[in-house]
This record gives sequence, structure tokens and C-alpha cells, in this order.
Amino acid sequence: MTASAYLLGRDIASLQAPFAAEDKLFVATRLDHQTIDPGTFSHCTFANISFKEASLKNTRFIDCVFVGCYFRRTSIEECMFNGCRFFDCDFPHVAIKGCDFRYCKFWRCFIPFGEMELSLPQEPNLRQELSRNLSLAAAGLGFPSEARAYRFCELRSNEEHLKAAVTAASKWYRDHYDPLRRLGALLGLILSILNRLLWGYGERPLILARNFLLIALIIFPLIYYSLRTGIQKSNGDAVSFVDTIYFSLHNILPAGFDSNMGAGTAGVQALSGIESLFAVVTASLFASYLFRWILHR
Repeated sequence: MTASAYLLGRDIASLQAPFAAEDKLFVATRLDHQTIDPGTFSHCTFANISFKEASLKNTRFIDCVFVGCYFRRTSIEECMFNGCRFFDCDFPHVAIKGCDFRYCKFWRCFIPFGEMELSLPQEPNLRQELSRNLSLAAAGLGFPSEARAYRFCELRSNEEHLKAAVTAASKWYRDHYDPLRRLGALLGLILSILNRLLWGYGERPLILARNFLLIALIIFPLIYYSLRTGIQKSNGDAVSFVDTIYFSLHNILPAGFDSNMGAGTAGVQALSGIESLFAVVTASLFASYLFRWILHR
């Protein structure tokens, strides 16, 4: 998205006390070490403004646009950014406290998660949307750890949002979610929880490895052992628990384990298919994570 359109159609003004303006364009101004407390700006554009080591307190920015602004060591306290857009801004060592970034968007820039976390919107759906935006922005600029932090925040917020929709937690959810949409939200919530528990959203390799071992060595072998009469051994001997482990590993790693056993019933065949599918999904997620990790080293 281009920011040039926001530089047109607004009268140029001076950014000075009293800090209150509407439909104005502020260009190439240095507010270094200055304090804005309080201030109100509506539908204004800030282009190439330096807020280096400035202090912004109790200031409202409503539908404002920031293009190429510099916020190095800027202290932003108890400020509201409602529907604001940030293009190519820099936020090194910015300090944010008690702010509200509702309905904001960021392009080719982001605020570090540690500073932004407590100022994200309280509503889970709005927090989810902004976290997704910031995650993509951080990833695009080559900051995988920041992108990952925002990604997890997005996922947690999504589950909170779906849970609120299912339980009709507020009037907004009661008005916007009829019984059919609530059922869809319940399904989405269940799938998200399963994704978190089984695969760690594809972002946590230790969870992937742990669950892979649990599935291969404990859970499915126990299930197969309870259904051992449906497993056929080539030599005709009885199936032991150790045999079911080899049978499980054969389903997950067919090229590496020859179990000399086969599924004798439809139920065991179905379970073998489910286990193989789980292994494919786990391997794909682990490979994807490993690829991203190598890419960003």
C-alpha cells in the first residue's frame, strides 16, 4: 500500500503548541526532546517528523497517518491511536505505557512486542487483527523472533475471540453470532486447541518432537495392543506390546521399520491411516519450521 495519497489534499501546518489540529499536514519537523501533553489530532498526516527522545502524553491521534517518522527513544504514555496508519516509521528503543492502538495498521515497520504487548486492544478480535498485521510486518523486515511473538499473540487472541463467540460473552457477540455462527466458532475453537496441543501451531519444535514420540511409542502402541487380535503377524505368533511399537513405527516410518505385521481388520487399518496422516503433518510442520529457521540465520 502506498503512502503518497495521504500527502495530498491537506493544508500544511506548523507542529507547535497548542497541539491540536484537524485535517492538517505536518512535514519535515523536528520535535526532538519536546513534550506534547496534552494534544489532539484528527485526520492529520505526519510526514518525515522526528520525535527523537520526545515525550507524548495524554494525546489523541484519530485517523492519523505517520509516514517515515522517527520515534527513537520516544516516550509514549497514555496516548490513543485510533484508526492510525504507520508507513516506514522507525521505533528504536521506544517506550510505550498505557496506550491504545485500536484499529491501527503498520506497513514496513513495527513496534517491538515487549513494548506493544500491554497496549494492544483489549478486545480479542481487534488484538488478533493487529497482532497478525505486526507479525507480517516484522517477518517482512527480517525479525523472526518478533514475528513469532506476535504470531503467538494472534493465535491466543483468536482462541479468546472464538470462546467469547461460543459463550456469547457480551452484547456484541450476541448481536453478531447467531446459533449457526456460534457452532462454527466452536468448531474453529476445537481445531485451534487441537493444533496447539498436538503441533504447537507448527511453531514449537519441542512440542512436535514430544508428541511424535508419544504417539509413536506409547499412545498408538497401547491402542494397537488393545486391538491386537486385529493385527496379523507373519509367523503366526501372538502380538506383544513390543510388536505393537514396531507396528506403530512402521506406520510412521515405513521405509525404516519392517514390522512383519499387517492390519487384519478395518478398524486397525483406519487407525494406521490416521497415524500415518499425523506423521505426515508433523513432519511437514517440522520441515517448515526448520526451513524458516535456516532462512533467518
